Amino acid sequence: MSTARLIIDRQSGPMNMAVDEALLLSSPRSGPTLRFYQWEHPTLTLGYFQSAVDRWRHEASSGCPLVRRSTGGGAILHDQELTYSFVMPVSQQDKSAAQPLYFAFHETLIQALADLNIEATLVLQQPLQQVGQGEPFLCFQRLSAGDVLTAGSKICGSAQRRQKEALLQHGSVLLRRSGFAPELPGIADLAATSASAEELAEIWLPRLESRLDFHFQASSLNAVEHSAAQRLAEDRFGADSWSLRR
Repeated sequence: MSTARLIIDRQSGPMNMAVDEALLLSSPRSGPTLRFYQWEHPTLTLGYFQSAVDRWRHEASSGCPLVRRSTGGGAILHDQELTYSFVMPVSQQDKSAAQPLYFAFHETLIQALADLNIEATLVLQQPLQQVGQGEPFLCFQRLSAGDVLTAGSKICGSAQRRQKEALLQHGSVLLRRSGFAPELPGIADLAATSASAEELAEIWLPRLESRLDFHFQASSLNAVEHSAAQRLAEDRFGADSWSLRR
């Protein structure tokens, strides 16, 4: 079993996205890194291809900071959740790493929830979209194959980004309902038991170690990654030219 880094932190919206990007860029040299994180303030992130104007479709989050992700998908209100990211080096010729990684995280999450007596399932097939009906604004109101459900509601979704010789996957697990997205129930609202972000990360980690064949060792950003993240937070993820670009 190889050793990989584990980073646990809490940052602002721009910095959270910047750290994920910095880890992706450094992964060919630094190796795999798992990150569990939370948000300093409730934050709305847009999928890369979403229009910033559409944020006003969601009144409850209108006062929250806005950040555009580098990954696609629907908007996410980050508040009462556990967020994770994982980066790993991949060869340019290897096109097969993405899907197994997606299911590795979601299937081990289901196992971890079962350890907490919380029943969860995978969406097995892509649901048919009705003709003429656009996709919901919020990610957790969309369903895709591989999403995780509890009591029929989506509680985990993930997205990926490939860049040259590395792969990033990040996702969110809804722990409980947020006042900034009251239409989205979390685990505590759907199941008889609940867990904090720290409790879920602790019970999920050994499942991930077994599945991915890594021993995750507590670590932090190195100096190069920290500098890159600060620069990306200021110049990209914290800038209107990025968040309002579409």
